[in-house]
Amino acid sequence: MVLEKERNEAGEPPAAAQVPLPYLGRSVRIVGDWQSVDASNTPHEKNKRGELGKPLNNWYVNRTSLDPLGRIATTNSAADRRNAMQTVLERAPRGRVNPEQLPVRDAAEMTRHIKRAAKYLGASDVGIMRVHPSFLYSEGRYPDDGTGGGSSNQMVSAAETAARYPFAIVCVYAWDYKMGKAHRHRIGDTAYHFGAEFLRSAYANLAGYIKEMGYGVAAKVATPMPTALAAGLGEVGRHGMLITEKFGARVHLGDPILTDLPLIPDEPIDIGVEDFCQVCNKCANTCPTNSIVTTGKAVVNGIEKYKINWETCYRLRPHVMQYWEICLTCVTVCPYTKPATWWHRLAIRAMKWTPIPLRSLTARFLKLLDDKYWGKLGRKRVEWMSYDSGNLTTPDGEVQPVEKDRGYYYPLKENTRRFDILKEKLKSKA
Repeated sequence: MVLEKERNEAGEPPAAAQVPLPYLGRSVRIVGDWQSVDASNTPHEKNKRGELGKPLNNWYVNRTSLDPLGRIATTNSAADRRNAMQTVLERAPRGRVNPEQLPVRDAAEMTRHIKRAAKYLGASDVGIMRVHPSFLYSEGRYPDDGTGGGSSNQMVSAAETAARYPFAIVCVYAWDYKMGKAHRHRIGDTAYHFGAEFLRSAYANLAGYIKEMGYGVAAKVATPMPTALAAGLGEVGRHGMLITEKFGARVHLGDPILTDLPLIPDEPIDIGVEDFCQVCNKCANTCPTNSIVTTGKAVVNGIEKYKINWETCYRLRPHVMQYWEICLTCVTVCPYTKPATWWHRLAIRAMKWTPIPLRSLTARFLKLLDDKYWGKLGRKRVEWMSYDSGNLTTPDGEVQPVEKDRGYYYPLKENTRRFDILKEKLKSKA
């Protein structure tokens, strides 16, 4: 939340006086002054400006995927950006709002309808939240609502945007479970990147549908994680990813869209992530870059949460791009990331129904089951189309086979020093 003094100096009323700060659930807690995120300081934007070093900047702006599917999955990996659907969506003119507005007599019924429509258009799950200015990018952006313009003198503040568009529609797209198991492989890259493309398309269609009903839409103005939490889509895990009830962490969380369409907001959910992550540590123990802590939470920007070292995670990419692009190890090993079977639903319900003081016992039992039946590292072999994670094809075309049922995860190994590092930290504090 922006400090009251800063708001008064800017001539803006306190945001809390306009809209109560939303509750985000048990997995994160607002404990201090929380300032809105400046979009220009996010990792990709810093990298574009070269602030993270030349190798990482070169990887971001000059890379070309060695895999043809990878070259059409995202513009950053494309040999010709016009071959990627992302280019088409980003360059398409924004449509205008229909002047004949559809009357909404029942906001609850419209909420159910818009969720059904979003899922029909490609979203895996949908949530609604009431917009708070602190959840919007701090520098302000001109609403992408089809009214034209967009120059710097037409930028609007977060408070003005929140007042104009009081509701956020938050969608997630779940990529294929089996493909996701091929983390650190081209199969996993394809699932991840095309998941982002499918979600981008779903959002574009949903925004157009709302405009045709006569209501405005603002895009690329809201920070995804807090809006997803307030919209009841999931909780934040130790790995810093959104964990949903049905899909676990194998979801894409794109830029939510804001609207003035009358809707009913959802509430945050409790699926036991807060209690399970205190016991599990599988993501931290298998993170190849030591980016996930095994210790407790820290306060970051006024929010108590697990502090992820995003730089060590991010800086890995240019060193492995000849073999794969996205790590996904933490997502793959997460016990919540399982297919939507009856036993997975039963495990989730066990965490939800167990009284909070006793949840650690339930978590330990479920963790033992997960280790026994699914393994601690998640190295299953995946065969998809003509791809095979059991073989590594080097840049010179040489095929290196491995064990029959295990995937090949060159060039990294799981973090074998995690427990030694933890002991060293504890000893230094003693």
